[in-house]
Amino acid sequence: MSAGLSALEQLLAYSEAMLGAAESRDWQALARHEADRRALADSLPDALSAELPAEEQQRARALIESSLRCDTLIQPRLARRMDELRVLLRAAAPAAE
Repeated sequence: MSAGLSALEQLLAYSEAMLGAAESRDWQALARHEADRRALADSLPDALSAELPAEEQQRARALIESSLRCDTLIQPRLARRMDELRVLLRAAAPAAE
């Protein structure tokens, strides 16, 4: 397995860990996994798909699609959390004098 494909497998593992953290409402773990995933993604070459052997390109595509599916599942959970935090902030706001 090429280094590029291995990196995409790790990228998916971070995405899955992020989803698990979102499902369990562990926002600190979600942020840690997201930071790790972002650092890994930033380190990938722009032309990664062109650098992969032809036999690995389909697997790479599947890994990326799976990671994007995780993101799709995470987003509604994050939106709910942001709504909860907005309610808390409004409740904690000092009364106008």
